[in-house]
Amino acid sequence: MKEAYNLIKKIDEEYWKKFRNDFILDPNFIHLSLAIQVSHSIQLNKEIDKYRSMIDKNPDLMRRERHFHTGETITAAAKYLNTSKDLIALTESSTMAMAIVLNGFIFKKDDEIITTDSEHYSLEKLCEYNAVRQNLSIKKFELSKVIKGIKKEQIINGILDKITDKTKLIAISWVNSKYGLKMPIKDIAKKLKKINFSRSENEKILFCVDGVHGFGVEAFQSIHELDVDYFAAGCHKWLFGPRGTAILWASEKGWKRIEPTIPSFEKIAWDIFLSWENKKFKEEELLKSKFCTPGGFKNFEYIWALKYAFENQEKIGKINIYKKIKYLADICKKELIKIKNLELITPLNSELSSGFICFNFTGIEPSSIVKKMYDKNIIIGQSPYKDTCLRITPSIFNTEEEIITACNLLRIIIKEIRNEKR
Repeated sequence: MKEAYNLIKKIDEEYWKKFRNDFILDPNFIHLSLAIQVSHSIQLNKEIDKYRSMIDKNPDLMRRERHFHTGETITAAAKYLNTSKDLIALTESSTMAMAIVLNGFIFKKDDEIITTDSEHYSLEKLCEYNAVRQNLSIKKFELSKVIKGIKKEQIINGILDKITDKTKLIAISWVNSKYGLKMPIKDIAKKLKKINFSRSENEKILFCVDGVHGFGVEAFQSIHELDVDYFAAGCHKWLFGPRGTAILWASEKGWKRIEPTIPSFEKIAWDIFLSWENKKFKEEELLKSKFCTPGGFKNFEYIWALKYAFENQEKIGKINIYKKIKYLADICKKELIKIKNLELITPLNSELSSGFICFNFTGIEPSSIVKKMYDKNIIIGQSPYKDTCLRITPSIFNTEEEIITACNLLRIIIKEIRNEKR
């Protein structure tokens, strides 16, 4: 593992240094919670300022030209995902992207959604709201009961065993932010295909994935290889994109099964509404991704600058990003398990983990450790769940030395707390 990483370092050492120098993150701190909301790089802010200046100089002209610049961002996203730009909608967050799917999905009374008992607040509430509003049932795979020592087949079978004739949607996270567990979505999708084979088109079970904590980490060549129907991801986390930007990708059959819930401001929507020229529209112009894109006047300079984030990630290379984060995560897990009374929640097996490392210390409140680490100028996270845990999320900004320093400090802090309790 070390030799493989050295090869990447030899090729890209100067780039990683340049990458770090492109941020104004406080150098007095070690930042190990960047997966939640990243800092804008200096270059990204220059891109934002370029578009902001264009809007400020001539706001109405830029309002009219917004579709061109937005189209450039969608084209960059499509290249990154290796897909058609017609299958992508831009949103402001992964929560909004998931809402477009859950709120717009064509359900019938008594249809079922399958999810887990350990999803993020946003997905859990979206399922609950729609269950009440549309008289649906929610079935939950009890992930919390089997997380310790979990195996891939337990996850696959635990979800698919919940399926009945009334099941219409499976909605889960790719990387579960409660446990740092990477769900085997390709394997679930493969088995789901067999189940769907004998179902009519409108009765097939579609697969919706909140992919935000795999996006910008995992090195997929194309979004199509994941074999899901909906993929939502914020771009202001691992991708190092502008705040308040996200994507929703859907397969062709996925777009057919949802309807718009927020009026679109895309050009085609306005052209149909206004019909100044009594134009007849071609079927290929009536893209569901356009009609499902939420309208309104937005922070266009942020949306347009998202193009830079996709291009920069491609410049670094998905495989280099994946290998670096995997390497740092592996180091972190191996250092953490050396600490006495530490419970590592995230699987050691990298097949079932990604960039999140979740852990706890027996009998110690996570918030007290977060504070003590902060007081020593190291920022780690705490998961937003009722049964909360500590989180370290190494990104491509971080170094091996930072990970080891943080783990060594944790060891000291825990020893001090144990001594105080005696």
